[in-house]
Amino acid sequence: MLATRALRSLRQARVPSGRMWRRFWAETGGGRTGVDAPSWLCFGAAGAAVASWGCSKEAECQDKPVLHANFIADAVDKALPAVVNVTAGVVSHRGWFPQEGLSAGSGFLIRSDGLVVTNAHVVQGALNGQIHCTLNDGRTFEGSLESLDRASDIALVRLHKAEDLPVAKIGSSAALRVGEWVVALGSPLTLQNSCTAGIVSALARHGSEIGMANGRTDFIQTDAAINIGNSGGPLVNLAGEVVGISTLKAQGTDGIGFAIPMDSAWLVVKSLLKHGRVIRPYIGIKMVAVDPNGRGGGQPGQPKPNRLGLKVMVVEVAPLSPAAKAGVRPGDIILYFRGKPVKSPAQVVERVGLEFGTEIPLSVQRDNEVMELKIVTEAENRRARL
Repeated sequence: MLATRALRSLRQARVPSGRMWRRFWAETGGGRTGVDAPSWLCFGAAGAAVASWGCSKEAECQDKPVLHANFIADAVDKALPAVVNVTAGVVSHRGWFPQEGLSAGSGFLIRSDGLVVTNAHVVQGALNGQIHCTLNDGRTFEGSLESLDRASDIALVRLHKAEDLPVAKIGSSAALRVGEWVVALGSPLTLQNSCTAGIVSALARHGSEIGMANGRTDFIQTDAAINIGNSGGPLVNLAGEVVGISTLKAQGTDGIGFAIPMDSAWLVVKSLLKHGRVIRPYIGIKMVAVDPNGRGGGQPGQPKPNRLGLKVMVVEVAPLSPAAKAGVRPGDIILYFRGKPVKSPAQVVERVGLEFGTEIPLSVQRDNEVMELKIVTEAENRRARL
């Protein structure tokens, strides 16, 4: 009732915020009944009501961020100058004869000298490696494919004769929460400089859950519209920071899109810059998910009807591998990996990360005894994926 009357008063009257608050206070009998000011309501300078996060006093409201009429627009203003429309002539080899076509997507600048991050599937088939890029302000540049990683679907494009370009601010996807506002920027259906807004619908949505059997990463799920042409564009938070790379949407649906978390993507970018390719870490084990109650397990990467109660069992350890040197044995049950509990091989794969030479702590159960081990990862070899 308080909320309804407050909003009705705001719509019907245009008075300074102090008078508006006194009017609302009088109408609701706040001074007589001792009712506290509603914690969800505080007033801006123009008398507009804005939502706040748990502030019950005016001083607290001033210290915490609030939503206002242009909170999406402010995020867009910060991020849009670094967004790039990416097009590339491609050759399709479907059918009897090669056919030329056009691949269109989005990207964002990470260096002022013209280094663009985009999805690998947007540019991997570029004719002679030539790519055409258009900035938010209308400037156009010819570019070339510098490096890419198909496994993570990330590519770097180098713009020619570029300098002093706007650069995107890189954020952290680790701080995201379900329900947080995000904005997708890019060129859906070649409509440049478009933005859509929504929330984070889910975190850590593994590739196996959306039909990517060989996926090595989790995705951010969002209801911000992601369509053809958004691929490679930034998913930003309200601070205008890139927290994900828009990559795909669920076919035949609206409001179910997916983005690569920026923390994972940035590891790929750093590896591409340093080595020209992604050298993934190797630990040398094969695993399955098992039910401790004996109802059977499954293969790595396959979705489970119910993961509750499942554990990860090591079924094979490669000789002389990092896992073998650490003392891991077939039959070990992995309880914790990098300090976090695991219930599927996919979680272990994700937490191995993308940097080799790092020390990974893990807890394993062996013959009713819990053991603490440490694996030092090595550069990927051809004997095994893990």
